[in-house]
Amino acid sequence: MKRSQRWLLLFLAVMIALGAAWQFVPLADAQARLTALPAKGIGYESIDAPLSDSERVIFGDASVLKRAYRVGSDRFSVIVIDGTRNRHAVHDPMLCARGGGWSIAARAPFALPGGAGELVTITKGDQTSEVLYWFSDGVDRHASPTSYWLQSTLRRLTFGASGEEAVLVLLQAEPGRAIDWRRLLSDRFMAATAF
Repeated sequence: MKRSQRWLLLFLAVMIALGAAWQFVPLADAQARLTALPAKGIGYESIDAPLSDSERVIFGDASVLKRAYRVGSDRFSVIVIDGTRNRHAVHDPMLCARGGGWSIAARAPFALPGGAGELVTITKGDQTSEVLYWFSDGVDRHASPTSYWLQSTLRRLTFGASGEEAVLVLLQAEPGRAIDWRRLLSDRFMAATAF
């Protein structure tokens, strides 16, 4: 056997061993951050919302928190997806919006502590709504699905040593209701979250 063939076989053996290790070494998930999101407090309350049948299929083994919140007169839904157990469940949220029949009318970066999210205005027929989303590892925030994928891949390659699992955080206003997202995110509701 030639020397180059031995190196190739060694490389393949190492890759197979790593692949097996990645399959069987569990990574810490972000479940504690999901359960830390308060359901009620001074000036706000929420109810847990069940996942639809299609959401259960899409999210699979991913951990998902879905709630309907009322903060003062503002009403919106919050969905937080932890893709540790199914990273395919976390993707560009605008794909789901389009799949649900919504059109994207406007997009703009939205400054957040530790980075930026994206504020998107969506329309369906005569309905208009706003979606604010970001990916967060609890410290850094961004709106890039590609950056999420790179973070997630690096985390798996390093068996979690590269950092905490990033989650996708989505806030969607009730159709037809405007929300001052800047005010909402600066009050004690969001200050109590780890997102």
